[in-house]
Amino acid sequence: MYSYINTLDFLFDHTKSYSYDNKPQMQESCIMKKRFLVAAVAATLISPLAAQADATVYGNVHLSIDSVDDGSVGAADGLQMNSRTSSIGVKGKEDLGGGMTALFKVEFQVDIDDRNTGDAKASLTDRDQWVGLKGAMGTVKFGTMSSNYKQMGGKVDPLYRTGVEGRASGMQSALHGGAGIGGGRMTDTLQYTSPKMGGVQVVFNTTFTAADGNADETIGLGVRYKTKTILAFFDYIDMDTDFVAGNPLATTSGTESAMKIGGTYKMDTLTLGLQHELTADLLGEDTTFFSAAYGLNDNDTVAFTFATASQDVATGNDGDGFSIAYDHKMSKRTNTYVAYGSTDMLGSATSDNTDVISLGLRHKF
Repeated sequence: MYSYINTLDFLFDHTKSYSYDNKPQMQESCIMKKRFLVAAVAATLISPLAAQADATVYGNVHLSIDSVDDGSVGAADGLQMNSRTSSIGVKGKEDLGGGMTALFKVEFQVDIDDRNTGDAKASLTDRDQWVGLKGAMGTVKFGTMSSNYKQMGGKVDPLYRTGVEGRASGMQSALHGGAGIGGGRMTDTLQYTSPKMGGVQVVFNTTFTAADGNADETIGLGVRYKTKTILAFFDYIDMDTDFVAGNPLATTSGTESAMKIGGTYKMDTLTLGLQHELTADLLGEDTTFFSAAYGLNDNDTVAFTFATASQDVATGNDGDGFSIAYDHKMSKRTNTYVAYGSTDMLGSATSDNTDVISLGLRHKF
């Protein structure tokens, strides 16, 4: 590209010297035209390169120091350091013309707290990884991605991906866990998202049996309605699959179906959230989750969550819990927070009370 520009400079310089040595006004006009043409040629050369390189590296580094008092037998107490879904990924798109766009995303979770030192955590694990097409009729994606059912769980929890989040304490069902199909991350998946029509959008996903035969078909359907102040959703999922480690049903396989309804409502600096779940078969759990987040100013937010859970099948436990947090935004990409959470589980399987105090620091890039 620079060689083209230098060539233009050479030609214009010589043209100027041959034709306009004694005509200052015409010489100045030629110089302006030369600069304009050079800029136009440079823009023409750069544009296709920018289009070809339309990819973004992104991620977040998120650590917390947690004081845990867990009443269950054999649980780890005391001070802990935990990586809270730290991740790195690359995503991008390409304009194919005719209103069609190619999309892709490849993301990995990075557990930076212990570097895979033998506690069954891998230092690098896969997250959403897919390729897709977007057009006037909607978006279709192929690969590994969050199910329609999991997608909305974080929308109603302002403490999502912290040590006091609802899904970690059983206040949201295990279908939000994030690992494996039973945790909401579907593999061998086709997912279709419709265009928005009057604020309404539909999401449908289905899986294909893997080559090793370990994953059976899962079908899910979600409906969302969104405006500037309101988010409302309904989700249904039906699966026949094994649950993975980290899920309370890790050694269980069979069918599971679930549905939920919920949403958020924003009033100035106050955002309220609500989600109610009904799960059948293996989990047999009903949960109700409520949240509130209030912005004190542009940089400081307080958040509160409360939830109840009734597990009729998985553990036979009933429980409730609450969390409260203060978050300070240090910049557009860096925030720190302090949070406290408490859950109380009573039932035939276990009876324990867990308290967590968490101090976290997160940087996004």
